[in-house]
Amino acid sequence: MSILLFTAGCSAEPGIDATVLISNVRFDLQEVHIPVGGTVEWQFDDGGLLHEVHADGIFDSGVNGDSTFRFTFDTPGDVEYQCSIHPYMSGIVHVG
Repeated sequence: MSILLFTAGCSAEPGIDATVLISNVRFDLQEVHIPVGGTVEWQFDDGGLLHEVHADGIFDSGVNGDSTFRFTFDTPGDVEYQCSIHPYMSGIVHVG
């Protein structure tokens, strides 16, 4: 099993500041740091298992099984998120 690890500023695609892999019913990375105006991409790669990444009142990926979701953070601060289907899955984005 290989694990993709990206940190802010080091992403495989221009315009993406951090990538979070959703695999094995967990977020990898669980914590990322990005600049204000930075974008995080969540990659759903868990064998078709459904997940939904959301932060109340900020973003919601919708139920997803095999694609990606991106969100750009324009306000500094810490944003906690989780999977609504698997509430024990959680992560945090540090913005700024």
